[in-house]
Amino acid sequence: MIIKMKTIACTLLALTSLLTGAAHAEWPEDKAIKLVIPFGPGGFDAYARTLAPALEKILGAVVVPENVPGAGGRIGANTVYRARPDGYTIGLWSMPGMTMPAIVGERVRYDLNKLSWIAQLSFDKYALAVKADSPIRTFEDLCDLGRPATFSGQGGFTETASIATVITMAELGCPYKIVTGYQSSGQATLAVMRGDVDARVNPLGSLLPYIKSGDIRLLLTYEHETSVAGVPTIEELGHGEYINFGLRRVVAGPPGLPDHIRKRLSTAFIEAMQSPELKEWSGKTNNPFSPLDSEQTALAMQEVMRFYEQYGDLLRTEFKGN
Repeated sequence: MIIKMKTIACTLLALTSLLTGAAHAEWPEDKAIKLVIPFGPGGFDAYARTLAPALEKILGAVVVPENVPGAGGRIGANTVYRARPDGYTIGLWSMPGMTMPAIVGERVRYDLNKLSWIAQLSFDKYALAVKADSPIRTFEDLCDLGRPATFSGQGGFTETASIATVITMAELGCPYKIVTGYQSSGQATLAVMRGDVDARVNPLGSLLPYIKSGDIRLLLTYEHETSVAGVPTIEELGHGEYINFGLRRVVAGPPGLPDHIRKRLSTAFIEAMQSPELKEWSGKTNNPFSPLDSEQTALAMQEVMRFYEQYGDLLRTEFKGN
């Protein structure tokens, strides 16, 4: 009897293992994977729509990018967070922008600590730019104008460029003012080129075309070692910690995404970003990839949240007035 019971138990265990493996192998079934973009067309949209065809080939499933703009990305974020954790709804997240509502005291319906992190797509380092013929030649000049230096801002506390501007200028004791209302990063950069404002902090990759055209000049980059000849780095000013400033595009699913789905999605994104076709696109369009897998992304997001939370009082004062 004991031998028979052991045999039955072993058989059941084997069947369970087979069924579990079969279930894992079935995903994705004949169902589209929705890739939520929490903003309108442009920027994040380009990454999603370029990656989608490559992901389809790797996963053998239709991948549908869907723009869900509104409330500084929070509507799209909520869409992903409340989705069923079945792997058919995932989304792009702008970091550190999506950390800011909670840091400045606003109520949000998502918890970044509970998300199922899948992959990092990019980490755009920042640079500080002025008009090419501006009399402002150095960062010190910007601080010594005898008035607050003006910066163009695309939005409020969810715009990563404005966050970096506030922390940099306030912590270094430089008077500043952010002029908001620009509808896109491109418009905010054009404001610098027209001379409407003194400066703009922006992802380095998006500034390179304007540098090449002679419309923009850099005062510094937020890097360990400069990638633009003759331009000093924020580390040379004694603030190496500020290399954390930058725009991260990451992919995450809702809380509770099964490990086998999360890992397969992670592997698919990494493989897609490493393909020759997408590497060529990245170079031609100045949309750099900075691939991290699921585990690496989770660790990076923890560090991002810790870094910005230390400036909570400053950001609340600037953006919320308390």
